[in-house]
Amino acid sequence: MTKINYYLLFVITVTFAVITLGAYVRLSHAGLGCPDWPGCYGYLIGVPDNSIEIANAENSFQGSNVDIGKAWKEMIHRYIAGALGIFIFILPFIFYKNNTNKLFKLSLLVSILVVMQAMLGMLTVTLQLQPLIVMMHLMGGLTIITLLWLIFLRYNKNNYFNESQSFPNLSLKRIKNLSVLGYITLIVLVIQIMLGGWTSTNYAALACADFPKCNASWWPQMDFYNAFMIELATDLNYEFGRLDSPARVAIHFTHRIWAIVAAAMLVILSIASYKTIKISYQKIISLCLVLFLFIQVTLGILNIKMGLPIYVAVAHNGNAAILLMCLVTQLYLIRNVKNNL
Repeated sequence: MTKINYYLLFVITVTFAVITLGAYVRLSHAGLGCPDWPGCYGYLIGVPDNSIEIANAENSFQGSNVDIGKAWKEMIHRYIAGALGIFIFILPFIFYKNNTNKLFKLSLLVSILVVMQAMLGMLTVTLQLQPLIVMMHLMGGLTIITLLWLIFLRYNKNNYFNESQSFPNLSLKRIKNLSVLGYITLIVLVIQIMLGGWTSTNYAALACADFPKCNASWWPQMDFYNAFMIELATDLNYEFGRLDSPARVAIHFTHRIWAIVAAAMLVILSIASYKTIKISYQKIISLCLVLFLFIQVTLGILNIKMGLPIYVAVAHNGNAAILLMCLVTQLYLIRNVKNNL
């Protein structure tokens, strides 16, 4: 592997760490551990950690109670995310120097997204965990890691796909249909991840206390109107959620139902790809899709059965990123086959 390969894998690994650490911060209720941004109670380095500093911080930020543990969780996440931003900003220079124009443009786009992600991080704090902002922040992180993975795939195109390989038993129509199925599946999965983010940011993960039923009912009382109403108030604190029980149940229940749709689409795509494109790496990706789907469903069920233990909930977030990257890999390989027909 080249130095660029190692650097790309390093950046992707750090991005995954930032995503999972962000989930941990949110799920441990440390999202408002620091009421300001980018510092913490005015400290850019460290947090208030003695009686005098804590008293001064609480006087300066009226209504805040300094929790040193939560503050450190939030700041460690910010430090690592800041370092990641620098690592990503280096990528356009690397690809510009190596005359890879397409990868230069894509890495430049990722750098712009990093700036936008930082702004969303700021708004997450200043708007006190407004659900729409928090969900956009989550999706921003997943978009960045997906694009970084796509850069890795494109840079290693010749290592994973033989340009001269032919597919005499494949028709262009069949592979086009498979490609369309893949992109529809991607849309369905993205919607499911957004629903998962909406469930988490509205503290609706335990709105249904049992499984497969929801609160001992196959169709519980639900308030869909308020469940998906976008509230844009800037002076409210959304920590621990503001919706009543029927609205939270509606969010949770929708996430469950769409999970069935997403799972069915992923399984169908995997089977279709496995049978249509009989290449070893394509078969491996198809099997990986089913494997990570199984893990994701299992983690979701365990969240309910075990009362949302933080390590399971964080794993559920992290595995969603892996599942998305796996699907993007599948689509990328399908596209390469189509281009060689």
